[in-house]
Amino acid sequence: MTASEPSADLPVSDSQQNATSGHHDDPAKPWLVALFLVAITVLAYWPTFSNGFINYDDPGYVTQNHFLQPGLTLNNIAWAFRATIMANWHPLTWISHMADVQFFGLNPARHHATSLFLHTLNVVLLFYLLRAAAGFLWRSAFVAAVFALHPFNVECVAWVSERKSLLCTTFLFLTLFAYGWYVGKPRAVRYSALALLFALGLASKPMIITLPFALLLLDYWPLNRLPVPDSPEGIFLFFKKLRPLAIEKIPLLFLSAASAWITVIAQARANTIAADSNLALPVRVANAFWSYLLYLLKAVWPLHLVIFYPHPEKTIGFAKPLLAVLFLVAFTYFCLRNLHQRYLLAGWLWYLGCLVPVIGFVQVGRQAMADRYPYVPMIGIFILVAWWIAESSSRLPQRSEILAGAAALFLVFFAGLTWRQTTYWKDSFTVFGHALEVTPVNFIAENNLGQAYVDAGKSDLAYDHFLRSTQEKPYFGLAHYNLGVVLVGRRRHAEARREFELAIKYGQDVSEIASAYHNLGIVMLESGELVDARIALSEALRLVPNKQSSFLARGLVEFRLGDYASAEADFVKGANLAPDPSAAYWVGRSREAMGNTAGAIDAYRRTLALQPSMAEAKQHLDALLSGQPLPFSKSEN
Repeated sequence: MTASEPSADLPVSDSQQNATSGHHDDPAKPWLVALFLVAITVLAYWPTFSNGFINYDDPGYVTQNHFLQPGLTLNNIAWAFRATIMANWHPLTWISHMADVQFFGLNPARHHATSLFLHTLNVVLLFYLLRAAAGFLWRSAFVAAVFALHPFNVECVAWVSERKSLLCTTFLFLTLFAYGWYVGKPRAVRYSALALLFALGLASKPMIITLPFALLLLDYWPLNRLPVPDSPEGIFLFFKKLRPLAIEKIPLLFLSAASAWITVIAQARANTIAADSNLALPVRVANAFWSYLLYLLKAVWPLHLVIFYPHPEKTIGFAKPLLAVLFLVAFTYFCLRNLHQRYLLAGWLWYLGCLVPVIGFVQVGRQAMADRYPYVPMIGIFILVAWWIAESSSRLPQRSEILAGAAALFLVFFAGLTWRQTTYWKDSFTVFGHALEVTPVNFIAENNLGQAYVDAGKSDLAYDHFLRSTQEKPYFGLAHYNLGVVLVGRRRHAEARREFELAIKYGQDVSEIASAYHNLGIVMLESGELVDARIALSEALRLVPNKQSSFLARGLVEFRLGDYASAEADFVKGANLAPDPSAAYWVGRSREAMGNTAGAIDAYRRTLALQPSMAEAKQHLDALLSGQPLPFSKSEN
């Protein structure tokens, strides 16, 4: 280390930092700054209290997830630790949603309030982390304020399904506090607390698997546990001290590896990892490098942010990735040339490294990038910029006034954009309508806007959106499925059958494919293709074994085929899954067809107990009790 650098291994104090930089912080109390950060965060996100749920992921995470509806029960908590639905293993996130359902039901404002609370907590934690580690009040406050108000972060806060990003960041910051505690006095109990908090973060979202490497960056700055490698002797000393620090992180690496392994299993089960035939490695790498630069451009000018950015795939070309690589190399060189400004390299590598899990080298999902991904990585850039401006302006006349004015302008600008961006998340119509205004060719936005019209009972307005979605992305199975459902409603069964077949061919989600098989079976049933209908419905049940509607539909097919024993078995299975008068009625019809009068009478009585107004069940029951059964027909529906 040079003589001008703090020599202590521990985080330097305010007085040390100020003495070496020639800068003196305002004596304002940190808790007053924290209160200010809370106030501006809540004000900027105030519109979120008027927002509802949307039809993208929210049904799977909250509104239609039947595991969550009973709330916090032992069975539900046990399920949370087993579940890999929604392509992730994140039990603490599930428990967080369960708690909201337990206390707030499905009131969206309360769910949004929980998300805003977590974001606000993260803002305050970030401020105190920087204040404790780096020792500058106003620089730390500015970084925390930008983190609070930057429009990039709206997606994490305003989208209920992104609770996982907020929760894992909370545990990330707590882990960093624990790391500082451990570094101050290395002890096994302190390391255990560090590992436990890291594990809890991974159990919220695996985004933070790169933390062991990120901690080495913190060892370089602001903890100064590593020397600056600015000479042959410095390089030797750097690697000499790096070795024990790297070994120190090995237990955390095991946690990261376990989380990565579980995540790959979960994503493979959900079939969300893109096949090489759709996105070859060169295409993924090109988009990843371009995304690194594009995130930075959007951070500087955060306009035109949308919920989904379609992947350019092979149309990305060479110019954009090449420009991005040149910039990344040039800025890395700049950081290496200024090693004594430790924050430059630390902040830059934090940005690059923390984005690795989601940058797209391994493509998960159909997006090119997402506003939620830089939630943690962009902190490195915020720090880099704040510290560089503060140090580069040290000789500027009236420096404090100029910097304070510039900071206020930026924060007001970001706060206004965040307020507006939050209003776009009011409901599915606004969020996907806005997406189509910004990106007119957007197959996800078309599909989900169409679904919003279906949910609102306006299927006639949904047709064009589903059709455009299938045209823009022919191998997007969900849009084919939704288009098929609309076509069935229009009695265009031949076209619907083709769409369901395409949904099966291109579907990614197992339940989505099962639904396509189910609807294909229904179309075949109505067309009289009973054998093929039975095959399709059996495939639906193979994929989703407890799908009640598929049991009932296959039972109807078997009834028409004259296989009454199989029909009865399917109707009984359907009736056992949940009380259903139709299932009970068809149990009676199957038994009646096989001459089991007593069993049929019992089934009809159970039907009428569930639905006393069902005339068909009453007619059959009265006929059997009178000893004069009604005429038999296989074709009855």
